[in-house]
Amino acid sequence: MDESLPIITKRVNSDGRVECHLGFSSDWDGFDSIVKYLKKYWQASPVQIADNIYSRRWVLICNGIMLTVYHDSQIGNYLIVENGEDKDNLLGQIEADLIERLR
Repeated sequence: MDESLPIITKRVNSDGRVECHLGFSSDWDGFDSIVKYLKKYWQASPVQIADNIYSRRWVLICNGIMLTVYHDSQIGNYLIVENGEDKDNLLGQIEADLIERLR
């Protein structure tokens, strides 16, 4: 992995939701890896799955929060708390855990 590239970047999208973009895992296989990680370490359960030609969208329930994992062939893989309510800072916790694991 290129040390100069950020592991995770955050941005606020046009809906006002925080997106966590996963710079270490931008391809189709990376999407599968992040879903496996969320299932194993965050007890996430898929409730909605959409796999298309150039994109994927899986909605998972993770610690009682609806977390969506997206793959876009142009953008890469990223996470969003869909309902905007991240009262427990789930994205922040996942980000910190991933950064620690990837060191």
